[in-house]
Amino acid sequence: MTLYETLFVVHPEKAPRVKEFVERFKKIVEGQDGIVSSVDDWGLRDLAYRIEKQGKGHYTLLQYRSTARAVEELERNLRLTDGIMRYLTVRAVEAAQSESPAASRGRVEEQKVPPEEESVKTESQT
Repeated sequence: MTLYETLFVVHPEKAPRVKEFVERFKKIVEGQDGIVSSVDDWGLRDLAYRIEKQGKGHYTLLQYRSTARAVEELERNLRLTDGIMRYLTVRAVEAAQSESPAASRGRVEEQKVPPEEESVKTESQT
């Protein structure tokens, strides 16, 4: 099973029903033998651009392990649910994997000088 994250935006008028939506989506994932690891409620936030004449939306992030089939079923239900303005599902990187090359680029690595070059530098400085 793979780790996925699905972020969905609920219409502000439907925000009181977010817990109901989350429970329904959790049941869908678990019904396909998936495991929901966390639900992160981000609350009401400004949108980058207007969607359905709304400037705000209620954001919720689901993190879960499942098969691709469960993701397809979840996205189908997100598409059909009235009140969901947008959603996005991504396959997350496992935390146990080695660090990515992009993350290691920011670090400065020490330059090691071979021992014979060190002795030459110290002799020339005296």
